[in-house]
Amino acid sequence: MRLLIGLLAASLFTACTAAHEEPEAAGNEAIEAIVHRYIVENPEVIEEALVELQRRARAREQAQLVAGAQQFRDALYGDPADPVFGPQDAELTIVEFFDYRCPYCVQVNNWLEGVLARHEGRVRVVFKELPLLGEASEEAARAGLAVWNLEPETYVDFHNALMRAGSPMTPERIDQIAADHGISREALREAMAAPEIDAHLDNVYNLARSIGVSGTPFFVIGDDIIPGADMNRLNRAVANALGG
Repeated sequence: MRLLIGLLAASLFTACTAAHEEPEAAGNEAIEAIVHRYIVENPEVIEEALVELQRRARAREQAQLVAGAQQFRDALYGDPADPVFGPQDAELTIVEFFDYRCPYCVQVNNWLEGVLARHEGRVRVVFKELPLLGEASEEAARAGLAVWNLEPETYVDFHNALMRAGSPMTPERIDQIAADHGISREALREAMAAPEIDAHLDNVYNLARSIGVSGTPFFVIGDDIIPGADMNRLNRAVANALGG
């Protein structure tokens, strides 16, 4: 609110200065009357100030996210416990924080499948399991990491199947999807209970908090930080990184 008042004051002072050659000589009551009249006659200035306030807030947030991503670059790109797909020497590495029960994550997963198909061999993906939407999300994340630990080559297919599974994300549904990919319930459940998975989920959560990730999906694509399912920004980021 204080910033909004400051923005309004700056705009109004400029207008008042243009209309009055000696604003310093006016008393407080005269200035207040000028300001009040200006707002009444030009109410759009309030909307303009709010728009500017929002723009500045977004710019600050983006700058903080970029700084956080740079500070924790090694953890973003180099955690050996993260599931990955694509060649180590790919031209572009995409980092995604996601939740299997997030509908926007499902939407961007379709986009990500398309990117990998169109740019085969040029893109690498680092998957950051970030279950924020309750126990079912955590159950699915544990299953994903368990499959990565058991059969890394199966992870992406299993991941995509979980994304397409919809609700409810029950243990029985997860077990069936694993069985469809050749992994028994017993092997899956044993791997899901490994303490390494607890530690990894904690690490990802702490990394997300340190960077400033507040929801899913959240992408780091080259130098671009993209919260949410902003398809235009996602496409531009990939095009910029791969030269069109």
